Amino acid sequence: MSKEETLIRLEELIRPYLMAQGVELVEVQFTQPRRGRATLRLFVDREGGITLEEITRVSRVVGELLDVHDVIGPSYNLEVSSPGLTRKFKETRDYERYAGRLVRLTTKGPWQGKHVHRGILQGLENGEVSLGTGEDTIRIPLTEIAKARLDFDV
Repeated sequence: MSKEETLIRLEELIRPYLMAQGVELVEVQFTQPRRGRATLRLFVDREGGITLEEITRVSRVVGELLDVHDVIGPSYNLEVSSPGLTRKFKETRDYERYAGRLVRLTTKGPWQGKHVHRGILQGLENGEVSLGTGEDTIRIPLTEIAKARLDFDV
């Protein structure tokens, strides 16, 4: 089975369990070196954040599912964690979901003289992301955004 086929099979197996628990599968990473153990990394979250207890439960149950269905094989490492405080945006809906939060956007080329824009995300409308930067609001077309992630004040 190819790496892509393995990822698809893993997601098909894991996603229904997570959805039933109200947990979102944010990202799946799978590495299988020529020698040594494969590693499966799952990044999970839920509305309002995920707790360590929930991550532990997900890890245990997903590990049991993988053992029963033998998708990866007998030798692998399973790592389950949250996407973290500075999670990357993976889907368009993240621009609505995190409205009101501090974000860092990197544009493909200079936009209003800068590549990196930091401010309060105001949402996505008509294909443009609105970002509050102090007293101003800038609008950046979604097609111009190379990377987006949550940010935090230090």
